[in-house]
Amino acid sequence: MQQFIAKYRSTMGWVVLFSLGVNLLMLTTSLYLLQVFDRVLPSRSFDTLMFLTLIAVLALVALGVLEAVRRTVLGRLGTVVEQQLATPLLQQQLSSPQIQGRPALVRDLQTLRSYLSGQGPIPLLDLPWCGLFLVIIFILHSLLGWLALGSFLLLGAMALINERATREPLQQGSAEASHAAATADHMLANREAILSMGMAATLGARWQQSVELAGNTLQLGSRRQQRLAAASKTLRFMIQLVVLGVGAVLAILGELTPGAMIAASILVARFLAPVEQGVATWSTTVMARAAWSRLTSVGLSLETGTATRLPRPTGHLKVDNLTYMHSGSDHPTLAGITLELKPGEALGLIGPTGSGKTSLARCLLGVEKPRLGEVRLDGIGMAGWSADDRGQYLGYLPQDIQLFEGTVAENIARFQQGDDADVIAAARSAGAHETILALPQGYDTRVGPGGVSLSGGQRQRVALARALYGKPAFLVLDEPNANQDRAGEAALMAALEVLREQGVTFIVIAHRPALLAMVDKVLVLRAGRVAAFGPRDEVLSAVAPGTTIKSNVQVLRPGKESGDV
Repeated sequence: MQQFIAKYRSTMGWVVLFSLGVNLLMLTTSLYLLQVFDRVLPSRSFDTLMFLTLIAVLALVALGVLEAVRRTVLGRLGTVVEQQLATPLLQQQLSSPQIQGRPALVRDLQTLRSYLSGQGPIPLLDLPWCGLFLVIIFILHSLLGWLALGSFLLLGAMALINERATREPLQQGSAEASHAAATADHMLANREAILSMGMAATLGARWQQSVELAGNTLQLGSRRQQRLAAASKTLRFMIQLVVLGVGAVLAILGELTPGAMIAASILVARFLAPVEQGVATWSTTVMARAAWSRLTSVGLSLETGTATRLPRPTGHLKVDNLTYMHSGSDHPTLAGITLELKPGEALGLIGPTGSGKTSLARCLLGVEKPRLGEVRLDGIGMAGWSADDRGQYLGYLPQDIQLFEGTVAENIARFQQGDDADVIAAARSAGAHETILALPQGYDTRVGPGGVSLSGGQRQRVALARALYGKPAFLVLDEPNANQDRAGEAALMAALEVLREQGVTFIVIAHRPALLAMVDKVLVLRAGRVAAFGPRDEVLSAVAPGTTIKSNVQVLRPGKESGDV
């Protein structure tokens, strides 16, 4: 955020300079009336009136231009805030587990853009130039100057009262509204489970409670803010009336001219305007300030330097004393994990539910950062591989499969500009080619939100093709046969056999023993620790004496006739 401020400091400097010009030109009306009442009317000079009017008109035109430019620059700056910080924010949310569950951060960018593009910053930009109007009022008469200063302090006190009265309910209401929106998004994403098990009414009632709480809290803050804004506006009108009355008395006593009396009334109104407007727009200022505070706590970076491209890895994986803890937990999910896989070796990862298999897979792929220890691929720590390199050389089939909005081909190609032949080759390797051709538009069928809904088995085959795309050097498959029938499992076994022949290092997380026939080593996890690690048959015999996994599965190759499996 400091980088962003430094980058656009000159732009804000121009905005402040435009604000100075706007406030100087705001003197036009008061000075015009002062000259008309004190010079034109006594002299009855039409020429003076004509030139004064011409000058005033030109000044007001310049005022309109500067005001338009100032608002345009602020609006553009608001758009730039959203455009330039959106991608770093998304990348930070994807890479940092601490902020993955904070969807409100994206709305914070929208809040900042709306604030900068609206009326909110104007009172803050005009406030530093209030002293200019106060000096001129003192020049007209010291009594009017002290009256204006006292009124300013009174309105300032009301602004502080407004800030104290509205800050907590507005911030709390904004947080509740974000929570309600996130809850609605989560419910829509899981609509099938909600509808099938009749949870729509109960979950809808809970969501309605969140909406009502957010609405009531925001309404409380808005009601307080509106009342104080109305009181401030009424007080400002009364102050302007008092200034006219005092000015009239001074004019009767001969200490002030009629023109100065009118001009002083206008100047006092202008002097107090930023405070009054600030009270009226304080709710948006509070929400924008809270949004800015949340964004600065994230730690974004605008640097877009290109990382050095490393050579393609051979698949040599080494894990040394890896310890991992979930965010907010004080108990390690994984502790002291040490293993090594040479290029082309396959590992079967087994263990009871909750033993940390999926967490280990994520650490091996660089998705999660271990608390202690390290993961090295070809001697290079996972943090040393750029995101582009990891995407090119690694493959992952997660347990919870999600396809993104786009075509099947785009999902397989990981939304890169790839060759269609590589997409089809990956689909064939995953045994998904015929399944995809059976879809309404084949590889061009749109899936995800607004597209065709695929079955669990179809999604898993497409996701496996996505993991195999680009012939990765290291691959992790998390329960790849969980949603597959016998034909799908046969296709999976064929894919694993091809990976072995190609020398790809891969890890299979499995509950079914059939997949273990395709691995060289087995790692058994219990409670986040290594219970056994070594050659497949030795480990399985140690875990369950007398148990030997033999492959009696006929691997189906593309183009061959299917037989008994």
